[in-house]
Amino acid sequence: MRIALVANPTSGRGRHGGAAHAAITALLTAGHDVIVVQGSSYDESRANATALLEHDGGVDALVVVGGDGTVHLGLDVVATTDVPLGIIAVGTGNDIARHLRLPSRDVAAAARIIDSALRGAGRIARLDAIHATRPDGSPTPDAHTEHTAHTWSLAVVSAGLDAAVNARANTLSWPSGEGRYLRAVLGELAGLAPYGYRLTTDSGTWEGAALLVAAANTRYIGGGMDLAPDADAADGLLDVLRLEPVGRVRLLGLLTRIFSGTHLDDPAVHLERSRTL
Repeated sequence: MRIALVANPTSGRGRHGGAAHAAITALLTAGHDVIVVQGSSYDESRANATALLEHDGGVDALVVVGGDGTVHLGLDVVATTDVPLGIIAVGTGNDIARHLRLPSRDVAAAARIIDSALRGAGRIARLDAIHATRPDGSPTPDAHTEHTAHTWSLAVVSAGLDAAVNARANTLSWPSGEGRYLRAVLGELAGLAPYGYRLTTDSGTWEGAALLVAAANTRYIGGGMDLAPDADAADGLLDVLRLEPVGRVRLLGLLTRIFSGTHLDDPAVHLERSRTL
């Protein structure tokens, strides 16, 4: 097979810098033709990968080596095409790989799964993806990074406290995994205040105050926090979660329950399933 490979050398805060070389070696050893996509930025890597798909005979698969951000780069490239996306997860959180039960920080195991799927001995899954735009259809801005925002997401799109926490967490260099998320939560608690929303779902429109709204296609956020335990990335529906305004102490209690996925029975947490939001 002809495989395009995109790698993020900064995934996992640079702790897995040799992952791309190991992935290339494993796929070449398995007999595949590997084309490494070069790019000095997110946008350039995405554009170069897209060009490979569209010209020179295309590719049989796109493989990404990195964390959830790199997975979304790959998704931006392959969404609405028939090109499968292979994931070699070596990032900090690896929430998408966790949901899909793929290996985390095990390049050899992930490469074997990709090779098996491409040879027909494994499975290539057809998954839902979230398409997020402004109301007029233009791309949503990304205020926290330098690259142009992607319009496709595989995991969770958040608005409110969760988005603010993620933005803060992305600026922190320690600790790893969910520890960065929890540290960011503490940083956001000082200015805790609800946001105003008007939400339109398949069932109608709700308007009011909430601390966060999340549209989940997969289960996890923040390096393993089980935000939407019943989310199914192949059911055609979003799990739309809304958290009513609560105090800081109660909020911290809810956050601890998210790790075990037991927060949904709290009366301040509302969940509905909808094809659109």
